[in-house]
Amino acid sequence: MARGRPKGSRNKPKVIPANTNASPPAPANHNQLTDEQQQALFEQHKKKYEHFLALKKKADADLRNACKLAKSELGDGAVDSIKDAIELETEEGEARFKARVERQIRVARWLGLDVGTQGELFGADRTPGDDRAFGEGKRAGMAGKERRAPYDAATSQFRKWLEGYDAGQEVNRSLLQDSLKPLSPKTAPDDADPFDDALEGAEVAGSV
Repeated sequence: MARGRPKGSRNKPKVIPANTNASPPAPANHNQLTDEQQQALFEQHKKKYEHFLALKKKADADLRNACKLAKSELGDGAVDSIKDAIELETEEGEARFKARVERQIRVARWLGLDVGTQGELFGADRTPGDDRAFGEGKRAGMAGKERRAPYDAATSQFRKWLEGYDAGQEVNRSLLQDSLKPLSPKTAPDDADPFDDALEGAEVAGSV
């Protein structure tokens, strides 16, 4: 009588999982693979595809929700403004932004609109260094970035940047405090159900 393989035997076959996060191996020549090998690769690539597709769907949904929230709090132009700000964070994006605005100004001027000139919009920045540093720090504080000034600690810009950062954080705290305040009766939304009012009136009438 044939004896079964003992439990826990070293001869027990091991499951070789497909690692979706591993670096891709050198591509196999499918012409040199057996049908079963091609099927195994197919299953692994299918699993990897499904994994990243699910991540993409979640990321897309999260982005749509973030856009909806931005529009509800800042208006319909919120997302376009955010895109402009991101574009202006690089030299290439700044060049594209300027070219786009210059083209729009030129067309508006052709149509007789009273608009400024290119030089008035994109002239040299004459903002004092301390004021510029304060504005940079304030934006960083509002964005919740790290409190680290990009200036030498011995300069006035360093101190102004930190002051601006703290001012931006204070604005964030005020937003948080306002969001935690309960609505007063005067500011509460008037969304009472008319059926509730009718029922309440009926109850009062019945008690008389």
